[in-house]
Amino acid sequence: MPLSEPPDAFPEEGWVAKLWHEQQAYDTVLHRHSLRVSTVCSLIAREMGWSKPEIVKIQLAGQFHDVGKLDIPLEILNAPRRLTPEERTLIERHSIFGGHRIRKLGETPVLGFVEEVALHHHERFDGTGYPDKQAGRDISEPSRIAMVGDVYSALWEKRSYKDAMSHDDVLERMIKGDERMSPAMFDPEILLALKSASPAIRAALTA
Repeated sequence: MPLSEPPDAFPEEGWVAKLWHEQQAYDTVLHRHSLRVSTVCSLIAREMGWSKPEIVKIQLAGQFHDVGKLDIPLEILNAPRRLTPEERTLIERHSIFGGHRIRKLGETPVLGFVEEVALHHHERFDGTGYPDKQAGRDISEPSRIAMVGDVYSALWEKRSYKDAMSHDDVLERMIKGDERMSPAMFDPEILLALKSASPAIRAALTA
């Protein structure tokens, strides 16, 4: 099931509830998307054999992967139209904004984990992502997982500018590709874990 309240597995991380409520208050669409990304990432990590503490960290990273969008005006963030080139450039800077926002909260291992994902969850395995054009395993494993979870959730969701896709259609598009998406974007091992975890993901997101 998606998280319904901030996880308390790391009670020393007092920033979690603060950031959770800031995100929820700013944009419920962003918050719900982040909940789904958190869920999908945690189920992929579980499929890959991650420990429980590490799974909680990827849940947090999934929940706050898009926190840089708090610095994007809502009229751009939720525009029901094609973005201008300038607006698209601003949107793509959200990963940098997110890394900066997390870094300002302090220095702990958990914050470092979340910052890395906020900064690099749009890097692609084939090197075509942003902001740093990282490729392959130069991208951290948590960021590679978050990238898969983010794309899955974005396709699955209904937005003002797109219809929702079914779970099966999302998987087929990510695994086989189409005119707009190549499987080379994704770490093949994580894509396989997504496929293996798909019954649990379907159950969690439709419960």
